[in-house]
Amino acid sequence: MKRKLFLVVLFLVLAMFLAGCGTSGIVTPDPNVIGGDAYTCENLLRGLYIALSSGNFIQALSYCKDGGLTFEYVNNLWGLAQEYPTIPYATYQVYDVYDFSYLPGGYLELYYDYSWTTTLSTSYL
Repeated sequence: MKRKLFLVVLFLVLAMFLAGCGTSGIVTPDPNVIGGDAYTCENLLRGLYIALSSGNFIQALSYCKDGGLTFEYVNNLWGLAQEYPTIPYATYQVYDVYDFSYLPGGYLELYYDYSWTTTLSTSYL
């Protein structure tokens, strides 16, 4: 049962991150121009994972766009936590946020390295 739950969570994580892998139309801005936006996005990203690590799903959802892929992922984690309350939560750590770039439409793209740890294993992405 634990393996099945782990595979479901792993699938959701991979689906969330692979959904935005397109690189067409990337514009690399001057680092001096992007500074404020980059710091804001990095802090939001770190806040999301801190909220997930502490099991505060309501706070984690506040970092997500309603109906977005990350929103669905956090909702699914919350549902699993309610269905299986004895399973320990994963803790997350963001190591590096890098390669900030603007996409057409004013969106900011970034990449990051992080890990999650459960009582069963530690995984890096």
